[in-house]
Amino acid sequence: MASAIKGSSKLNEDKVDIAIIGIEPGSFLEPAVTEGTGLASDQMTKVIVNETMKDEGFQVGDTFQLDGSTESLTIAGFVKNQTYNHVAAVFTPIEEWRKLAFAAPGSDKGVSEPVNAIMLQGKDIHPDSINEQLSGTDTVTRAAAVQGMPGYKEENGTIMMMLAFLLAISAFIIGVFFYVFTMQKSNQFGIMKAIGAKNGFLGRAVVSQVFVLSLSSIIVGILLTYGTAAIMPKGMPFMLDTTLVFMYSLILLVIALLSSLVSVRTISRIDPLKALGRVE
Repeated sequence: MASAIKGSSKLNEDKVDIAIIGIEPGSFLEPAVTEGTGLASDQMTKVIVNETMKDEGFQVGDTFQLDGSTESLTIAGFVKNQTYNHVAAVFTPIEEWRKLAFAAPGSDKGVSEPVNAIMLQGKDIHPDSINEQLSGTDTVTRAAAVQGMPGYKEENGTIMMMLAFLLAISAFIIGVFFYVFTMQKSNQFGIMKAIGAKNGFLGRAVVSQVFVLSLSSIIVGILLTYGTAAIMPKGMPFMLDTTLVFMYSLILLVIALLSSLVSVRTISRIDPLKALGRVE
């Protein structure tokens, strides 16, 4: 982690937290640029940065200094959705990263061309077999590596717990709402049963109404969510995954339909005479 300083400013508010990541220019680890150019092996101080730095006033061609260092880097291009621990990622050639990371004499402990990790790409890569062949290494899958990032597992666990509680609370509230709604109309259902309406017909009517109401509410909720996301600052660590939005929308719809079955059961047990007040 480091801080980028705009121009020659000494103010704290002009410092932007960044994460410097060293990679081989042109390798599969280099993200596609959305503006400007990519990394070049013969231009060590030119970097590509996450586009959230645009909101801080940075543009292609700007040079910024690293806080606490005399090194300066020049923005060659911008990339999208590249952050580390919620701060903008700055990709630099691996040689420049070594120069920055091991600036203090002896900090590399005598290791030639040190790296933090080696990424492998391809099929039929088995971490266990690699560990057996290379002593002193720890090979893991990409998913396991992400889980091992500082704070990721704890933060993700908290979010998943909140999501689980939200779904459970939603199921309870939806079920109670439709149950109360049904009980308030017990007299109307009693009249319909008295004139010949079958339980199956009433059940299908309730389920279909719940489906239309729930689907409409979910669609409105999705539109409001995307509308809110559109006005959020780009620097905010928030991203909507269309697949997840669809999946959780489907889960809410299923919960609503299952909750409506409680109302259907209640309707099937309504006695027309009691509902009309003819018997005690």
